[in-house]
Parts: sequence; structure tokens; C-alpha cells
Amino acid sequence: MASGVTKLAVGHPFDTIKVRMQTTTAADGRFKGPLDCLLKTVRQEGVRALYKGATPPLIGWMFMDSIMLGTLHNGLLPTMAFRSWFFVFWASYDVFVRQLRTYNLSDGSVTFLAGGLSATTFWLGAFPSDMIKNTYMSQPDVVPRRFPKPTAVMTYIYQTAGLKGFYRGFVPSFLRAFPTNAAAVFMFETTMHLDNRLLFAVPKKGRLYEQCLQLLQGADIHFNRRSRQDIALCSNLPVALIFLPASDIPKYVAEGNVDLGISGQDMVEENEVKDKVTEVMELGFGSCRLCVQVPVNGPHQTLESLVGKRIVTSFDAYARKIFEPLDAKLGKKTTINYVSGSVEAACALGLADGIIDLVESGETMRAAGLHDIHDLMPTQSVLLANKNTTHQDMIDKLASRIRGVITASKYVLCTYNIERKNLPAAVKITPGRQGPTVSQLEESHEDWVAVSSMIDKKKKGEIMDELTDIGATDILVMAFTNCRV
Repeated sequence: MASGVTKLAVGHPFDTIKVRMQTTTAADGRFKGPLDCLLKTVRQEGVRALYKGATPPLIGWMFMDSIMLGTLHNGLLPTMAFRSWFFVFWASYDVFVRQLRTYNLSDGSVTFLAGGLSATTFWLGAFPSDMIKNTYMSQPDVVPRRFPKPTAVMTYIYQTAGLKGFYRGFVPSFLRAFPTNAAAVFMFETTMHLDNRLLFAVPKKGRLYEQCLQLLQGADIHFNRRSRQDIALCSNLPVALIFLPASDIPKYVAEGNVDLGISGQDMVEENEVKDKVTEVMELGFGSCRLCVQVPVNGPHQTLESLVGKRIVTSFDAYARKIFEPLDAKLGKKTTINYVSGSVEAACALGLADGIIDLVESGETMRAAGLHDIHDLMPTQSVLLANKNTTHQDMIDKLASRIRGVITASKYVLCTYNIERKNLPAAVKITPGRQGPTVSQLEESHEDWVAVSSMIDKKKKGEIMDELTDIGATDILVMAFTNCRV
């Protein structure tokens, strides 16, 4: 306890100066430097100010040092013997990791299993030392002592119980060792591995989640996500996938908590971070409209007629952005209430005169007796990047892969044979993105050429018909999963 008091008495003034310097800036002009901070603090508030907030750390240091130093003082040698086995823990961990990787397991599985096995190895060797340490330290502090030295404990245990006496109580430690240390090492390794990886936020559930998984698979991003686990390390790229609610992803990207993310344009607007993130590309799924909706036979059928009324929405920040200028213009105050779901029921329940919600097909809206009277914005899923990321090269690589997946979903490869005299007409039908690939057939068909061209997937039937009409043969259409264009 005295050690803890001494440590606080010496160290707390330094902590006070450190915290004051950390919580002010040069622009504040309050302190020119640490010495100036010290002098001003003592001059203006007295020496006692250096010990403000000292009670919590005082209690903590007294408690920690009384246990830690007391333990070492009363049982230094057995404690050191026990602690030395941690070398075995990490050495065996390295061996297990190397061996388990030969079985083609995921990184997470290797880490988890190696952590559990190395803990089991540790306790098999360290438990006798732990037994001696605990027996020696728990003896009554009287003179003469029953066990004057740790070696006396060893002799006593061996003479009274034999070798098995050194493993008395081993089973509980053994049963605890594997799951506890496996989980701890797994989390340690996962956290350490995040330091040098690009953090990529992905919606954690719902339709967007399923579509994102298809996108990641097409982009050849390999990972294994365990059930209910929100972090997955990619095995073929320095990337960590972070699974988050789609509505939170723009904020995390803007604040630099993650480098890259997938969310909706509506969520970017709602989080008010449009100027803080870079929209890398539109992804072509999750398309819908953010609309103002009212009852079909209701009294309010224009946006202006809703000013001063009650609006219910999940997009309360964006709703205020829309209605505040109208309120100021008309001298009214629109009430905007937030709900997290089932927004379309608000009018029927008498909670709202109108709502702001997303519309995709409109079926839910019509089923609730509503119709849209004003489109606020079209929205779809987009790839977002932090403007100050340190992983720009990896973002460019991932963006190129994802762009290739999106392009591949829109096009198919069409190949066919055609007489050279009909080639100009064929090229008009299949111009490709930059031009078709044309190659000469063998000598027996020297007047014929083979053509390959990317065509619009939605028009493939029509294009094949037109090629047939001009004499093309052997027409094949093939899908592809990725490309670079």
C-alpha cells in the first residue's frame, strides 16, 4: 500500500500537467508548454491543484501494489518459476500455428485452436510450480514457518502425495485453460491484425448483406465469418471486414473508424457526412426513392400543405433539412417524430399527417393506403471511402475488382462466325465496348471470320436474332463473373 501511495505522490503531478496539455491546443493560447502549464497551475490554483482527481488512482495503485508486490515479496522464487512457463506457452503457440496451417484451416480457426492447445501445454508444465507457489504463499505468517523455503514445499508434497500431489486440483484448470485462452488469444491476434489492414464496413444483415456477399465473392475477397461474429479477416488480402448496421456505416467512414464501406446514399444524407466521404462508385443495387407520402384521400396532397403538420420518419435529420426552410418561409413549425420501423403505419394510427420513407416497388405504401406526393431523392447502394485513409492503393484495387463484378453482371460475351462480306453489318449489331475481336478462320473457310464481342446482357436474345438474320452461325453467349474494362 505504501508503494502505491508513493507512486501516486510522485507521478500524479506529471499526469495532471500531461492531461492539461492534451486537453488544450496551441490555438487556445492557455499554455506555451509543459513548464508554463506547471507554473501557471501552481501560481493560480496552488500546489494542491497538481493532485486534483487523485483519489481514484490512489485507491487503484494501493490495491494493485499491495497484491502484486506483496506476492513477489512473500513468494518471489516460486512466482518466478511459474511465470517462466509463459515462454513455453508462446513457443508452443508458434509450433501449433505452423502445424495447424498445414491443414488448410482459416486464420481464425488456427489462432483459436493454437491458443487453446498452447494453454493446455502451459498448464501441464506450469501446474506443479503453481501448486508450490500457492502452498508456500498461503501458509500462516508465523515464526517458525512451516515451509521456510519453496524447496520444503516440494519435499512435503512429494513425500505425502507423490508426483500426483503436484497436480491436485488440475482438472478445473485444465477444463478452463482451453476455451478461455483460445478465445483470449483469438481476440488478441484479431486486434493486432487489424492494425495493418484496411477496414471495410459491410451491412451486417438484411437484403443488402446478401447482395454485398455476392459482390465480395465476385471480387475474389476470401473470408470466413462465424455466426454472430462482426469481424472477419480476409485470407488473401490485407483487409478486415467489419459488419455493422447499414445506417451507421457512413458515420464510421466519415470519422475514419473504417476506411471503406457500403451503404445507401440516403444514409449518407441522413448522417450529414456527404462532404466528409468520397463516393467511389454506385453499386447498382438497393435502388429506391425517398418520398413524402400521405393518405390517398387525406386533406394534405402537397409538400407545402404539410408545413406545420406532423411528420413521422426514420430520416428525421434529413426531414428537418427539408422542412426548416419551408417553416421559416411560411412562419410555421412542423413536428417531426422519429420511428425506427413500420413508418407506413403512422398515418393509419393517427400519429402523423404524412411520412417520409423509402419506396422501392410501392406495394407496402399502397397496402397502407398511401401514395407519394413528392420525391426527395433517388438512392442506391454506394461504395464509400474515408478521405484521409492511409490505404488508398488497396481501395483502388478493391474498387477495380468491384467495378469488374458490376460490369460482368451487365454484359455477356458473344462469339460467332460470319462471312467477311457481312462483317460490317455484324459489327453494327455487336460493336463491343471498344470494338469486336475479329480473327480469320482456317483455310477451308478463308472467306469467314470469328467474332467476339461484349453485348448487353438484357438484349442478348434480340442480338442473337439479328445475327442469325444476317447469316451468322455458331453463335454462343457466355457469362463471366469478373472483368477489367
